[in-house]
Amino acid sequence: MSEPKPKSPKNQASKQVPPSRPPGRPRDPAKVEAVLRTSWSLFLKQGVEAVTIDQIAAEAGVAKVTIYSYFSDKRAIFQEGVRREMAKIESSQSLQDDLVKSLPLREQLVIFGTGLMYFWTSPTAIDFYSSLSGELRRDRELARLFFEAGPGRTISNLSAILSGPAAEGLALPDPRKAAEMLLGMWQGMMNYQLMLGIDIEEIRASIAHRAEESVKRFLIAYAPPPA
Repeated sequence: MSEPKPKSPKNQASKQVPPSRPPGRPRDPAKVEAVLRTSWSLFLKQGVEAVTIDQIAAEAGVAKVTIYSYFSDKRAIFQEGVRREMAKIESSQSLQDDLVKSLPLREQLVIFGTGLMYFWTSPTAIDFYSSLSGELRRDRELARLFFEAGPGRTISNLSAILSGPAAEGLALPDPRKAAEMLLGMWQGMMNYQLMLGIDIEEIRASIAHRAEESVKRFLIAYAPPPA
């Protein structure tokens, strides 16, 4: 009986998964960091469409050909920048979760809301939502990923607090909807003011009071009915 013929290289190659980027020199972490940091700063200031690869290369101090050896185009640079921001939000939310989870409910919610509002009013967040949210609308998959790691992660973390043992005394049939309501109380009209660049210092000065007052009214609204 004849032995089976070995598979041809052509057939084997057809079943291999192609690499995520063309083979070549390994990435230089310092140059990649310079490109991503510089491009993100330019994107925030000018918008993605107005920024050129030549501009990124000049300000990052790297050759244009080096950028193209790491990223296929400007959109790929923007996508990587968004993923970096997503990682920062994820890390911040996880740390905040660890800090507040053992406290009484009122304190947990006040700390959570205060930190969240300081993030909303930070220059990075304001610049992002003012300058780059439109870019995400052009990439639905990336927009969904960003939502899930940012706002989606926030609502999940707040829902987890409202589903935890500290909230057992409240009448909360749907913790996620209750979390959305509390987020709305914290936010109020500030999103419009921040996008327009008005009253920012006044909003920051009101954060502590807004966090406390919103939580107070929220706990009253969801207090169990009298026996």
